Amino acid sequence: MTYEIKWTIEEIKRGFEAFLEAHRRYPTALDIDQYELLPSSRQIQRRFGGLIQLRTILGLPQDFLDFTRGNIRSTVSKKISARGIDVEKLIYDLLISRFGEICVHEQKPFGYYKNKSRLDFLVYCKNFKFGVDVFFANDVHSLGGCINIKEKSYKNIDFDLIFLSANNDIAQTTIDIFIEHKSNILDPYIKILNLENFQNFINKIEPLDILDIKD
Repeated sequence: MTYEIKWTIEEIKRGFEAFLEAHRRYPTALDIDQYELLPSSRQIQRRFGGLIQLRTILGLPQDFLDFTRGNIRSTVSKKISARGIDVEKLIYDLLISRFGEICVHEQKPFGYYKNKSRLDFLVYCKNFKFGVDVFFANDVHSLGGCINIKEKSYKNIDFDLIFLSANNDIAQTTIDIFIEHKSNILDPYIKILNLENFQNFINKIEPLDILDIKD
């Protein structure tokens, strides 16, 4: 006999917040069925009477289902965007100071031309290159949700990629424990680092000599 997991309200709310961090909107019923940090839409229907009723119980705005609509969009969108810009500016400055402007590429398309995914940064170094995907998770629970989503975007990666956690409250030891207990093994090309360990990482990499760059 198969038993369904008993989800607490707190766990469900954290799952909604993790999805919001990754997608900048709350999940639809279809999203919920594909998102491991939330119960199935069938469970939600049976226990709460549907997604609308669940959002009411959680205190979530009904017009926030689609992040592109509603009065709440401007306030939360600006907050998320401002934080993202500040973090990416910090990382950009770190990379430029270490590798030089000519070797740091922002918003680099990843994969084939039809793939809409973009790396926050692609950096060319001595003998190799690496990508950086910057994100900010509120806690370990939402960090897990962000990582699971990002992994799907980089399934065919063939060069080093850093998932950079910009929340200083999440220690590298906590991230390492999360990696150790992941149900799916992390791709060998991918590392998950916090800011301090990211700085240590780039400081050990030899920059590309400008004389090595050929037209």
